[in-house]
Amino acid sequence: MKITNDILKENGIYSIKRVMAIIILIFDLLLGVFIVISDKILDKVVNPYAIMVFNSLLAAVMTLVVASVIDKKFTTKTEV
Repeated sequence: MKITNDILKENGIYSIKRVMAIIILIFDLLLGVFIVISDKILDKVVNPYAIMVFNSLLAAVMTLVVASVIDKKFTTKTEV
């Protein structure tokens, strides 16, 4: 599939930063859905630590994505 090759692979090899970003993003989305469901639908008080973990995982995903983009920019500049 072309989309997964473009997103996850770098020079034909899977990039660990990109794979980790996708895995953490999926886990973060599941945690976010759990927080919303437990808060709105089940009318339960959401544990503040769950929200802190959600924010930390979101920051980790953003850091990995930014690092991957910066690495891609430097790699393409040196190859030219």
